[in-house]
Amino acid sequence: MAALAILLVVIALIIWAVVAFGGGSSDNTEQDQSTNAAVTSAVESSKPVNLGTSSTSATTSASDSASEASTAKETTSKDPQASTTVAADAKKTCELKDLVITANTNNSSFVAGEQPELFMTVHNPTAVDCEINLEENVLRFEVYDLATNARIWSDVDCNPAIEDGTSVFPAGKDRYFQATWSRTNSAPGQCDNRQAVPAGAYYLHTVVGTNPSAAVTFNLA
Repeated sequence: MAALAILLVVIALIIWAVVAFGGGSSDNTEQDQSTNAAVTSAVESSKPVNLGTSSTSATTSASDSASEASTAKETTSKDPQASTTVAADAKKTCELKDLVITANTNNSSFVAGEQPELFMTVHNPTAVDCEINLEENVLRFEVYDLATNARIWSDVDCNPAIEDGTSVFPAGKDRYFQATWSRTNSAPGQCDNRQAVPAGAYYLHTVVGTNPSAAVTFNLA
């Protein structure tokens, strides 16, 4: 009887040990899986959103060039109700003065010999497509001397405009244009013996017809 009692106790201890260790292993596995899931979610949520925009440009060392970057992203709101309100309040007609023109450069200062990259964004904030005659309203980049306000250069002085004829600026969207400046002066029809401009402060306007962007300043070393 004593031997049987000892045997039953040993069996009970073995069963308890199996259950205890088995349960602990399951808890640890679930905890590890939960931790891994949290880390993966955090990494994925931290990835930047790909807006799917790209740009192309033509550049040369001796001349100036401009090109249209690919038409791109539509301006939307994260709030559907706010987006609907904006669309409802948007103007139902569009003309040149409605377009919002923005200028930018790839740097605020350029070292000796570095050619500035110039950028133009044309935004149509209205609810309808905007058709603009770009033969009458030339799309262009213009650089001025900050000290004298003298016009130094434009991409259309010695090269054709990026676009001509009637061009469409879609409702609620942006179109992008890009130019490279060779750091030489120019004037309409005066394209021979162009001289390198001196170091100093300059500013850029991007313009469609009579609708200019705000000025963006930069320095040449």
